[in-house]
Order: sequence, then C-alpha cells, then structure tokens
Amino acid sequence: MKPQRVFVLASQSLFAEAVQTLLAEEPGIEVIGAATVGPECYALVEGARPDVVIVEATGDEQGRLAAQVLDCIPGAKVIGLTLEDNRIHTYYQQEKQGSRVEDLVEAIREPIDWIGRSPKALRLFVVYQGNYGQRILDNVKANAPQSWRVEGWRATSDIPPVVDDPLAFLPMHLPVTDLILCLGEASSCGQLVPSIVDRTGARAVIAPVDNTAWLPDGLIRQLRAELSDIGVATAFPKPFCSLTERSYNLRQHEVAFEDPWIAEFARHFGRPEFDVVCDDEKIVRVEVLRDSACGCARNVAAQLTGVEVREAVQQAGLLHHHYPCMATMRVDPTLGEPLIQLGGDLMRRAVEAKISSRLPRSSYLVPEGHAETSE
Repeated sequence: MKPQRVFVLASQSLFAEAVQTLLAEEPGIEVIGAATVGPECYALVEGARPDVVIVEATGDEQGRLAAQVLDCIPGAKVIGLTLEDNRIHTYYQQEKQGSRVEDLVEAIREPIDWIGRSPKALRLFVVYQGNYGQRILDNVKANAPQSWRVEGWRATSDIPPVVDDPLAFLPMHLPVTDLILCLGEASSCGQLVPSIVDRTGARAVIAPVDNTAWLPDGLIRQLRAELSDIGVATAFPKPFCSLTERSYNLRQHEVAFEDPWIAEFARHFGRPEFDVVCDDEKIVRVEVLRDSACGCARNVAAQLTGVEVREAVQQAGLLHHHYPCMATMRVDPTLGEPLIQLGGDLMRRAVEAKISSRLPRSSYLVPEGHAETSE
C-alpha cells in the first residue's frame, strides 16, 4: 500500500522535529518535509505535493493556514494541531471535525471520505447506560442504512447527580460524529452531552424523553440553550416514538425543527409508519417504513400478518406493550398520561392510518395524543 506522504508546517521548529520523531517508526507514513510558518512555506508545501499537511497553530490562525494550504493543494488533507487544549482538527476542503491528539496517526491514515459530510452517510454516536439504551443501539445497528456509521459508548452508572468535571467521566477517545443520541438512564448522563459534543464535533443531538426522571425539563432547557449557542441542533422527543423528520412531541407540545442530521435519523427511526396490505378479512403483509428506535414497530409488523383486519389496531397496541415498551408507566406531569400509553397510541394509529377504510366507524381511535383507557 502506498504510504501517506506527510509535510509538517509549524510555528516552532521544535514542534516539527517532535512530530517527525513521533511518526518516524509508523508503518505506512512517510514524512517528506517540514517548514516553519512564513512567506516561503506555501511554495515548499506545494512543491512537495504531500497527501497530508500537519499544521501547528491556534484559533483563527489555524483556520487561515489550513485554507491557504488547501488553496495550494486542493486534494490534500490538513490536520491542525492545537497543543494548548490537546486537540486536533481535520480539514477537508475547509470543513473541520474534532478529534483527540492521541489519534494523530489514525487521522493521517484515514482516507478522505468526500461524502462523509452528507447526512446520507450519517456518523451516529450512541451514549447509553443500561438495557433501555442497549436495545435501541442494537436495533439501530442492525437496521440502519449501510452508509451510516453507528458507534456506541456505555457511560458508567456511578455519575454523581451534579457533574462538576464532565471530562473525568469520558474516555480519552471519542469518534468524530455528526449526530449524538443520548440514552442515559439518569439525569447526570445528560450533563455530559456538551462535553461529548465538544470532543466529537457533533452537529446535532437527539435526547429522547421516555422517562422524565432521566431527562428533566430543567436539564432540557439548559441543554437546548447551551447547544444552540454553539450552533448545535437539538431534539428532545417525548416519547421517542413521536419523532419525525420535521417535528416531535404531541398535541400542543409539538415542536417543529429543520436539521438534516436529525431528519436523516428520523427518516428511519422514530414515529412508526407502515405499509399494510390486506384482503377482505386479514392482514396479508406489513412493511415497516419507519421503525421505532427500539425495534418495536418491526416486531409489531412481524406479528400482524394473518391477523383479522378488524382486530389489527387493538392487536398492535397489545404487541407494543408486550414487546415490552420501556417508556415510563408514571403519569407525565405535562401530558397528563403515561408515556407508555402514548407510545401505544402512536403504534395503533400507525396501523389504523393504513386500514381505516376497511374498519367500521366505531373502531376509530380517540383523538391523537390521548391514549385509550380501556387497556
């Protein structure tokens, strides 16, 4: 395999020497030159035609140097090191993503993915703590589009109620990410989100509310404000299965949004949506157009085939509960109903929407967002 040819551009000669020493024994990497920042440095870089240029600078200066290098060599990868906070930035045609300096070698070797900035090639990072999050991670990994990259990290359950130093609870390495899915089972986990965003370079966050004890309203307001200030989109669907490409939540609490990263996730996982084929009396086939993140919709679809049409809506609700749904059974103080009931209502409605013309009028559900009480 052809080695990655690296040029080091630094404000200090000692830095350039240190990087050359670091990379000297690394297979597949060849340092072909080094220069200190100055008027002549760009001609040296252009003449060397490296695959990768490592730039040592801080703040706006780093971005300026990276832009000038990319003007000289448009196809190169530029890795900007910031020694003050032990971080690196990788620039693809002046687009940057965050990583850790410990992964310098990995960053050099990784080929440029020119579609990596497209939501269709979503890089999803799932943060979870227990069975609730594990089930969602497993389902998303199993059924996500092949173009996605899905990774997960299990946070400890020993995070204190008030987190003074979030970095103390995070691993040294976190992957470059487009979208974070936070599935904590304690409010303390949500307090880690801004630091995870900072370390991964994430552009958006989904933090579902299937239990208000895990993500209280006050923490939601704090996260929304803090992340909005740095240009990171957020969605806090209550329940998770209320999420669509354009909105989340129910009734008067519905929130509209526009974000391509969240929308890409919600195109495949969120509010259940089916295509149902039936004959005069029975369900013949059910195709899942959008699965619940936990996999419940896929499970319901598999068991509805052969069910009588007049019983399908009620059966969908029962199958939802028996999956089982892991949303809380406690009455939500804002919605006045248990989130598990609202999730069941969404599942029933997804089925009813496709077979309503074949149902007697008396079989129709109660108004949207109000769960049936007969179950």
